[in-house]
Amino acid sequence: MIDYHIHLENGPLTIDWLSEFWQIAEAKGITEIGISEHCHKFKEFYPTFQYLTEGQDSFDYMKDWISKDFRQSLEDYIDLLLEARSKGIPVKIGIEVDYLTETEDLIKEIIGKYPFDYVIGSVHVIGKWGFDYFPQAWERQNINEAYRNYYATLTEAVNSGLFDIIGHFDVIKVFGHRSTLDLTAAINQTLQAIAQQGACLEISSAGLRKLVGEIYPAVDILRQAYQMQIPITIGSDAHYPEDVGDNWERLVFIARSVGYRECRIFEKRQAYAKKLPKL
Repeated sequence: MIDYHIHLENGPLTIDWLSEFWQIAEAKGITEIGISEHCHKFKEFYPTFQYLTEGQDSFDYMKDWISKDFRQSLEDYIDLLLEARSKGIPVKIGIEVDYLTETEDLIKEIIGKYPFDYVIGSVHVIGKWGFDYFPQAWERQNINEAYRNYYATLTEAVNSGLFDIIGHFDVIKVFGHRSTLDLTAAINQTLQAIAQQGACLEISSAGLRKLVGEIYPAVDILRQAYQMQIPITIGSDAHYPEDVGDNWERLVFIARSVGYRECRIFEKRQAYAKKLPKL
């Protein structure tokens, strides 16, 4: 089994901290991990976020968060993961990149400089509104409009062609807010874009640990993805060692229940099929 969505951000960039994640993973039957740190941890990505702090339409909580991040170096990050490999830890070099409108060229330039095995693309920001940082961010927001704009932005992200994996597809539901719109057409449009781009859809257990209390994506969306022959990969979105491999058996059971028999693993941004375990 694999877990391709792991963050080290709540500890130091050291082999000891990374080893704690691997020890938990190995104990849970995980045979390969992928570290996919948030791009906003790295100073190289600051120019892609800078516009979020500018203008009267920016949010104070976003300015505060951005001012405290972007401290680490991508070079140090890559070196750590290569060191882990040299010590026998089966780790892939990943990164989770926020799709931010009009920053595509800069994102492409940055990720092209480093030996990533895969790049996860995610949408956490709509316009200048970071919607999943804390529940209060939803105060005075129109839920239906938020959902509509989220899927439009996610479709843009997919169509950029920058990403190998689309992370936590329906994370807009993170705090339990539900749209009253029929979003079938919008969701299908995004899934069609994933299929056309040849990207991979992540199944994530992270939502089970959030207020929404369900996996990403919802089972109906996953069923539609299978019908469109969109490949999947699996991740926990762990930010602490104890969450690595969280509920992976449940994710596999759900994937198999809608028809999947394989997931994807990555090396040097090439995808390869791996059979899902039989539970």
